[in-house]
Amino acid sequence: MNKYAQTKFTDSEIVDCFDQFDLKGQKYLRNNLIAFKPQADPTDELISKAIPTIPIKETMTPVILFKTETFEITINKIKNLADSKLRNSFVIILSIFKTADIFRREAVHKNGCNHEWHNPD
Repeated sequence: MNKYAQTKFTDSEIVDCFDQFDLKGQKYLRNNLIAFKPQADPTDELISKAIPTIPIKETMTPVILFKTETFEITINKIKNLADSKLRNSFVIILSIFKTADIFRREAVHKNGCNHEWHNPD
């Protein structure tokens, strides 16, 4: 996730990697990504900022949920969406976390930091 947030992986590379997993593996990845929420700490403002950058249509169910519900409510609903929505759900959560990570690195840690996840190389 951190290398993606630092644009060391493209959207298509991340999605291609995600697509290599079977359904069980994809759900595992999504659920583990959700577990990073406390570290990412996306605010409503950051979520709104992230939505236009997401490489999926704004009319897709996961996007609409993030536009109309709180993060916690949306995550609970996303976990129960049809399997056909799994990829888009993963992409939007990852994109929101990317936006939050970029903000944190530019605003909070602008003078650098020692966090391993902000320095993955």
